[in-house]
Amino acid sequence: MTKRAKFPKNRAEALIRDETGLSGPYRWQPLHGDGSERAFYRAATQNGSLVVVWSPPEDDHFPNENDSYVYMGKHLGQRGIPVPQIYAYWRSEGLTLMEDLGSVHLQEAVWSTESEITRLYHQAVELLLNMQVRATEDLDTHYCFDTPVYDPPFIVRRELQYFSRSFLLGALGLDIDPYDLELEFSDLASRAGAGEGCLFFLHRDFQSRNLMLKGDVLHVIDFQGARLGPPQYDLAALLLDPYVQLSGSIQQELLEAYSRRFNEVVGFSAGDFLEKYPHVALCRNLQVLAAFAFLTQIRLRSHFAQYILPAWQQLRRLLAAPPCSGYRGLARLVQSQGDEIIESAAARLEREARQTAGREQ
Repeated sequence: MTKRAKFPKNRAEALIRDETGLSGPYRWQPLHGDGSERAFYRAATQNGSLVVVWSPPEDDHFPNENDSYVYMGKHLGQRGIPVPQIYAYWRSEGLTLMEDLGSVHLQEAVWSTESEITRLYHQAVELLLNMQVRATEDLDTHYCFDTPVYDPPFIVRRELQYFSRSFLLGALGLDIDPYDLELEFSDLASRAGAGEGCLFFLHRDFQSRNLMLKGDVLHVIDFQGARLGPPQYDLAALLLDPYVQLSGSIQQELLEAYSRRFNEVVGFSAGDFLEKYPHVALCRNLQVLAAFAFLTQIRLRSHFAQYILPAWQQLRRLLAAPPCSGYRGLARLVQSQGDEIIESAAARLEREARQTAGREQ
């Protein structure tokens, strides 16, 4: 989306009237879209509200991100997974009308009701299990705009090398040879990648900012990056989430509970599930740090900088214990960078992002 593009409000209002019957006058409220380049707006009247997603396509390539979003949303809804209902989609204009779920993410819900954290997270993992099992069936991977499978080549290119480029070099300015970690990254990717017979629906960003609480029910959003992959990945995304920073004891409780339930429902050995989990969790942790650095430094989303230190501390804990401590080169590199170094780097990225964004306004 170019900076010169202006949200086509009049066109959106006409489409809302034609497709939903929700008549004006409309009150428009821009919504925060975290790291997404898509624009979100709430259109409200006396009779109700809905959300408009605007993401003009750059070309006619199929599938684009909007195509994936709409297909995945309808696919999940048809299989009983709580997602926002999609009312209409205009591909050429990049406009999607969907249900308004409100403004309460799981992150805010557990911050304001800490006594509810266990209940809400057990609901989240049960939701995840249902999604992985039900949505795997009949998934048309032709609608996966960003590759259909989470496999070793994808992991190396889009998570491990991304970490080296965006975080180690871009955020920390470390002078490292990318080949120093090549063998370990190759081994990690082979252990974390989806194996034959163990491909399930993978959201790939199943964390507290992508789970919304409407009433007492959690709903899944931002599913446009879905594909097939190992079931451990989305669980790791939820448990390692730097936005909430679950304690180690709660993480372990949920991990064990999920592995048992997965065994009951799917028949997949809980021991095999737990054996693969640390490798997948390590990949997720590296991807998160790369994304936070990229979003802060390149996209100028300065608020992401505050989560860099807790994500780094989680990474250090993963690499301090077997089996991840076996990645010795990566472990030594991470252990050599203390909290004060990471905290200083994060503060610098945040400051520079604010300054640059201020000059561009």
